[in-house]
Amino acid sequence: MFTPQPHVPRRTFLKAAPFFAASFVPPIKLKQPFTAGLVPFGKTTLETGAQDFWSHADEVAAVGVHHFEFNNTRAKIAEGYASRWRELYDGLSARGLSMPGIAQYSHMDKPEELGAILQQHMLLGQFMSNIGGKYITHMIAPSLVLNEVADEEAYSRINVKSWIANLGHVARNVFEQWGVKLAYHPEQREVSHHLHEQVLQSTDERYVHFIADVGHLAAGGADPLDSCRKYQKRLVAVHLKDFAPAPSMGTVVKPGNVPFGDGIVDLIGIVAELERSNFTGWVMGESGAGDAAMYQYMSGKLGLRF
Repeated sequence: MFTPQPHVPRRTFLKAAPFFAASFVPPIKLKQPFTAGLVPFGKTTLETGAQDFWSHADEVAAVGVHHFEFNNTRAKIAEGYASRWRELYDGLSARGLSMPGIAQYSHMDKPEELGAILQQHMLLGQFMSNIGGKYITHMIAPSLVLNEVADEEAYSRINVKSWIANLGHVARNVFEQWGVKLAYHPEQREVSHHLHEQVLQSTDERYVHFIADVGHLAAGGADPLDSCRKYQKRLVAVHLKDFAPAPSMGTVVKPGNVPFGDGIVDLIGIVAELERSNFTGWVMGESGAGDAAMYQYMSGKLGLRF
């Protein structure tokens, strides 16, 4: 049976209208305190390093990204443009790009190479300072050839004590001279061997910072979200990466990086935590099935602005 509703005077309705309207406004996404970007998809070579660099820069700019991090180990961009940094800076600016970070593998655990490593990182620091960069992504290379995958035995031979001492020495010199942060980027086997915790707990957080590659952390058996929380004060950048362990039952699918959303890494939860904690560094997509695919997932599914 229809029950007549009491008449609401127009003046009373108009006063209440803003309240009702506000009640139905959809929730507003938290402000994005960090800067989003990409680590360009694909490797470079010693022979075509500069050409690879500019090709990757063009590809990143084409999808609408304005910030990227590049691996210097093979390309040797810093060495090639050390005295021509203005040329590189202008080239990036013309593409609407900046490069806040540059990555470098080294044999930081070997005392006999410390002099050369310090010299190289001081060059990297000066180069990044000149172009407005902020951090050096440091990755250790247990294998004889830099930027090549090392086996389990190679990691067991690492001189951790020497690694920690050398890393602290280089990081302090680079920061004090150039104001550029050296940020340790642990890879899968460093995580599975618990080496990354030894390094972070034994170094000065004022100089040795942290880059959380969430794919490597997950692959090594750590919880990426917990790692971001635990080392929040020294977190400089986060590399978004998804990981899928090898399924059982004899399938031919290999473990490793997979397109964003196809693995076990809680990318949505990690981004939400970075927003909640007001992280002000960089969040870089990496190894997610191509630059365009990473951009689409990050801007669509994760709601990030570039």
